[in-house]
Amino acid sequence: MTHQTIVKGDSLQRISSAGIIIGAILVAVSGFMMLHANTPTSDLREMLTPMGEYQYRAIGASLFGMFGFWMALIGLMGVNRSITGVETKGAVWAQLGFFFTLIGTTLWTISWAMDVNTANAVANWLSAPIGDKEATWNGVATLSAFGRGILPATWIIYWLALAFLNVAMLQSGAYPQWVGWSGLIVSIPMIALGVIQVFTPRSVTLTLIFSILMLLTTLWYLTSGIWVARRAS
Repeated sequence: MTHQTIVKGDSLQRISSAGIIIGAILVAVSGFMMLHANTPTSDLREMLTPMGEYQYRAIGASLFGMFGFWMALIGLMGVNRSITGVETKGAVWAQLGFFFTLIGTTLWTISWAMDVNTANAVANWLSAPIGDKEATWNGVATLSAFGRGILPATWIIYWLALAFLNVAMLQSGAYPQWVGWSGLIVSIPMIALGVIQVFTPRSVTLTLIFSILMLLTTLWYLTSGIWVARRAS
């Protein structure tokens, strides 16, 4: 049974639903623009070269992704409020989930900012004279290594947050069961993927799995955002 914690005409829930929907669209656009993420190779130089060849497209993709996760944060704030604003079982899970969402979104912001810097560094490496190639590549490798270091933690923390929020949805009764279960089904494999990524090098297989799970997460954002929008309108 669904409790009436999302009220018709609730302006915050309307803003929340708009945030989730816009965030989903921006993240999807970012994914399609991220050329290096779609390069079928495990070789770092081959993987990053498109970021320099299409420098401004890579920067644009990073900015779309950054703003997308910020908009999603606005949406998840509404989810947290819809559950913690009343006496429901899921209130503690919602608060915990939103706390982890703040950390995860911060890590995503750092990750996207690192991609912007990496795109600029790769462009400099590609245009550098032969004698300076190795030195400029060392700068690229350093930025890439830092980004690679925080990425698994970002996946684990962000999708752990979504898992907590989906448990809250299931317990509170404020959302349909399919919203909570579908989000939980997507979140758990992404957390596992983040753990695996900690102990393994870059691979085409892991990148492909991440892309699929990211697409499913985006679809979850979109469908849940539409549901909240219809409920609050």
